[in-house]
Amino acid sequence: MALEPCKVCGSLTSTNDEICMICGYPAKGRPKTIWFKWIALILALAIGLPLIIATFQNLVSSETPIQSVPSESE
Repeated sequence: MALEPCKVCGSLTSTNDEICMICGYPAKGRPKTIWFKWIALILALAIGLPLIIATFQNLVSSETPIQSVPSESE
């Protein structure tokens, strides 16, 4: 078992490891595709963005005071 520097981050990685334990870059074989990262980002935006907008709208609407109409005294 020898140690060699990672091609991406430079940390020492065992030659028996398939990926770098620091940055996740594959040491052997072809590199992982970036599609997984893009799909995860799109899903996070598709789910997270509406939640953030709804929360913001609820906060803004709760901060505005509700004005009551004075009732007429007879």
